[in-house]
Amino acid sequence: MKKYLVFSFLATILFTACDDTRKAMHDEYLEFVMHTDSLETVHEAMVVSHEAVKADTRTLAQKLKDVEATDSIAMADVQEHQMQLKAQATSLAKLKKLIESHADVKGYFMSDSISVEQMEQQLLDMEANNEEIAARLNQIKTELQKIEAEQEILKNQDSEE
Repeated sequence: MKKYLVFSFLATILFTACDDTRKAMHDEYLEFVMHTDSLETVHEAMVVSHEAVKADTRTLAQKLKDVEATDSIAMADVQEHQMQLKAQATSLAKLKKLIESHADVKGYFMSDSISVEQMEQQLLDMEANNEEIAARLNQIKTELQKIEAEQEILKNQDSEE
């Protein structure tokens, strides 16, 4: 009988500890969801900025084509900007899919069908994904700022001539 009571007591402690661990993991997951949501907001703002720079690049390219004495270096710069913008568009689309994949995990993660080890691994994966997303968004932002600055110089050169 004593063995049964001790076993029951240990089983209760084990289940309680697992529940606390699961709750802590669920709370940590919800923090990652909030971080992902903020990254999604930044992503959407970056898409808007990207589209604006893309439109400016098209306008500038058309202006340069219309001018007969167009500087070939300026045209090469604009073409370089267009290639960068295409690469950024592809990257932004991939990041959007990665952000959306975090939402797909929610039902699975919040269920009891996932083990604590799987939860820990999922959290590590999400943390790595969020760091990658944030780094890439920062890189795109820097590239867009550089393109805008270079295009401003090209516009000023065009208006001086």
